[in-house]
Amino acid sequence: VGPEGAPHVMGGVALAAASDAMELASERPILWANIQFLSPTQHAEELTLACAQCGGGQSIGQWMADIAVNGRPTHRVSAALGAREPSERKIFTSAPDMPQPKDCEPAAGPRWRAPGTLQDQIDLRIASHDAATGHNAVWTRNLSGFDNDAGWLAIVSDFFLGGHPMSAGGSSLDATFRFIQSAAPGWVLSVTQFAAFDRGVVHGSSQHFSEEGELLAISSQTGVLPRIAR
Repeated sequence: VGPEGAPHVMGGVALAAASDAMELASERPILWANIQFLSPTQHAEELTLACAQCGGGQSIGQWMADIAVNGRPTHRVSAALGAREPSERKIFTSAPDMPQPKDCEPAAGPRWRAPGTLQDQIDLRIASHDAATGHNAVWTRNLSGFDNDAGWLAIVSDFFLGGHPMSAGGSSLDATFRFIQSAAPGWVLSVTQFAAFDRGVVHGSSQHFSEEGELLAISSQTGVLPRIAR
């Protein structure tokens, strides 16, 4: 993502790659992951990712992953993977009543983005927006027909900065992703509540739902506000 001449790896993509690597290495499903953004990835041609188990028990393992560009650390990830079986699923949270994607206006992309980047692969529509209360709800759909699995939802969860006008153009410090269940290809409703702007950073959290209103994932993030609003 990013402007012409200064492309970088989106944080959600790095989180998705780390989660995928840890799932492959552990042969267990992701439960949650937290990523710290250590340094920029401008012009990165390749990310090198190493992961290892660092604790846990028989059913759930604690893992860590490190991502680097040309030997320079760029991301650090902590996660838990696995499942305690048998278990009964009960979900308490359901999607709020929102306009359907067909009734929502497409979101205008940033004027400074370069063509051919990740944003061109996503259909994004505004369902609700209230800057005064810090509330934002958007529908997203990938144009490649991917399942709404943990990897894709990790990417979707990173469309946090920009959900409020004051945060557009900011940079993420960290992100936490909690995965509940996958859904078939289609729209995802992300409902974000910005909690606070303080000391030059923004805090907030999001819930991500399927078209049928089922909770798929929960995420939260802290980001540095831009020095000059875009």
